[in-house]
Amino acid sequence: MSETQTTMSIFRLSVEMRNFVDGENLTTALRDIMPRFPTFAVMLRRGFFRYYFEYNDNEPKAFPDDGICMRNIDFQKNNRFLFRVQYYKKRISVDFFHGLCDGTGGVEFLRALIYRYLDECGEALPEHGDVKIVEEPVPESELEDSISKYYKGFDPFGGVVGKMAGKNCFGIRARRFKSLGYGVIQGNVSGDELKKLAKEKGCTITALISALALYSIAKVYVKDTENVDLVAMIPINLRKVFPSDTVRNFTTLTKCYVNTASTPLDLDEYIKICAQDIKEGASNKEELAEKLSVSALLATNKFLKYTPLFLKELGTKIGKLGTSKTKQTLIISNVGVINLPSGMESYVKRFSFNVNPSKKVPVNIGVVSYNGTTSITFTRNIRNTDFEKEFFTKLVDMGVQVEITSNLRERK
Repeated sequence: MSETQTTMSIFRLSVEMRNFVDGENLTTALRDIMPRFPTFAVMLRRGFFRYYFEYNDNEPKAFPDDGICMRNIDFQKNNRFLFRVQYYKKRISVDFFHGLCDGTGGVEFLRALIYRYLDECGEALPEHGDVKIVEEPVPESELEDSISKYYKGFDPFGGVVGKMAGKNCFGIRARRFKSLGYGVIQGNVSGDELKKLAKEKGCTITALISALALYSIAKVYVKDTENVDLVAMIPINLRKVFPSDTVRNFTTLTKCYVNTASTPLDLDEYIKICAQDIKEGASNKEELAEKLSVSALLATNKFLKYTPLFLKELGTKIGKLGTSKTKQTLIISNVGVINLPSGMESYVKRFSFNVNPSKKVPVNIGVVSYNGTTSITFTRNIRNTDFEKEFFTKLVDMGVQVEITSNLRERK
């Protein structure tokens, strides 16, 4: 489990409703959908060899949002659940502990929660379509541990492990917030405009955003004479490669990187590099299987499986102390398009996705699309906002109109 006083490995999915949220109805809806998501009805236990999940028969609750973005989940106050539901005015937010699920599983949970909440509010809803409802049986395929299922052996001293390690990676350094809470700047853009621009550039939306992000970091933070690698880590949904319907964690990472000494500060050059890196990383099934196996190592390797937990944690701490360098400049995660049954647009305005930053990676980007709008959200633990300004200014210069929202954390 990755956690410090200020950082926990969590992500946030939020929805902006068109009406104010009723907290009591939200709590009722949350409790109603839990039987449909048995893998979410768990608590984290510490064993001698490993952490493990145990069934949690407590009742979850929706809490008023206290305004501290992605505060660590207090499992005790949260009835031991590994996700936390909060609401504020017209917004519903769910923070997920990353050991519980990935973005795809989180989206399925939030879709079900929204549908049941509106039903509890007495709204006349369309047919649920592929939204998961409690009246349906839970397919065994949704409960599957797909990482263990597709595990295979790999070379721990070479191959993909060596490729995943960063050697000359640039890390953003800036003055941090002294108190709890992250800064959030979100740009809402037309999905059609963004898609058109990506097509003109011959790349995907994810590659376009990744290239623009690395280009903006280079302009804002990197000196002309510096020879560093700008590294963006991109989560890959393995369900698109290996057959799986699981709502549990089933992602790995690929990376795109630009060397500032060998690549001119030209956005088109950055786009070519990122498009190629992501294409290769997302389509190489053999390499993805090897990365998947790295994720399954602790649970499948006989030596590590039966190594006492305190020794594993000690080894991890020593490894972190051994280097002050980061292996990535930032994470850019795109959960894609969220679909709701036709007609629900009158109740739901848009979604947003926050990827929490860390000590070595102070700014991350989450991307999500719904009903023609793509939301690009920067979440940071530093005061400086020049990166975001450069990113969105460049996007506007390329013909994409941007609506900016912010929690103005840097002013507090």
